[in-house]
Amino acid sequence: MISIQQSLSELEKSHQLHTLAADCYLAAIRNMAHYAVDLDETLTPPHRKYLTALAAEVEEATPEVLAESRSTLRGLLRDYRDRASQYLGGLREQLSSTAQTLQEMIEALSQCDSDHTVKVRSALVRLREVAGSPQGSGVRTLLMPLANAIEQSLEQIRKHHQFTVSQFQTELRMLHSRIDSLETASAIDEATKFSNRRFITEYLGSLSSGTAWFLVLRIKGLAQARARYGPAVADDLVATFGRRLRNILPKEAVVGRWGEQDFLAAAPAAKAAEPIPAQRVADHLSTPYACMLGGKVVRIPMEVNADYLAIAPGSTAEQILARVAEAFG
Repeated sequence: MISIQQSLSELEKSHQLHTLAADCYLAAIRNMAHYAVDLDETLTPPHRKYLTALAAEVEEATPEVLAESRSTLRGLLRDYRDRASQYLGGLREQLSSTAQTLQEMIEALSQCDSDHTVKVRSALVRLREVAGSPQGSGVRTLLMPLANAIEQSLEQIRKHHQFTVSQFQTELRMLHSRIDSLETASAIDEATKFSNRRFITEYLGSLSSGTAWFLVLRIKGLAQARARYGPAVADDLVATFGRRLRNILPKEAVVGRWGEQDFLAAAPAAKAAEPIPAQRVADHLSTPYACMLGGKVVRIPMEVNADYLAIAPGSTAEQILARVAEAFG
């Protein structure tokens, strides 16, 4: 009898702990939604909406749904962290740009008078000297107001000139910044942040046989994921693939996106460590990828083929480029 009562007591305590843990988990999700830092209308409201929906599911969830909610919660937090980091990075760039613009305006406004301004001021000094001399006593009442008016007008012209110069400097700086960003964007694949085909082609043009190794990678499943889940999920998928690939390759490796599902990695043979076996790279990358879709985690299977490219000894840069194009052809 005592044993049964003791077992019931332990079971009741276990049930209470389970209920308390579930309540704490539910409260944690709701608190994450409530206290999420407001960043932008396109970022925070959807994040709160997805967390609130997850809390509603967890409240009356089965053990299977609870287990799956862990991945969903982790995915939501990871996605919001990445988006918030990108948003704050943009704010930092804007702040830096604004500070630079202000500095340039201050420097422009504090510049010394130009040569013609100095000459005009010298003429004003001479004009006042003439008005103040005994010979100019008759016209003093006419010359002094005229000299003062010229000086005031000159000061206004100087300020307007400096402000115009500062505006031109600001516009030029913004133009240069825009040009730099366009040049950078033209060399980068937006989804993976790898070099694009144009840049990787230029890189191959600087190599010769024996100076680097080349790893050709092809993804299977990306086009199907784009058709089924949409471009946003496909971009998220390829971005995750890019991070995994970057983590497994040596830091010296240059990685480029050759096509929609084709990638090329190259690294100087003299500097980089021994190349990782191609099958190991393929196995590491050929796993289900977790992506967010409407606040839910979807797991998309991906198959990656990886092969090192055999380059004949003595090959020129043009021949290496032709060999790479042939491998992807």
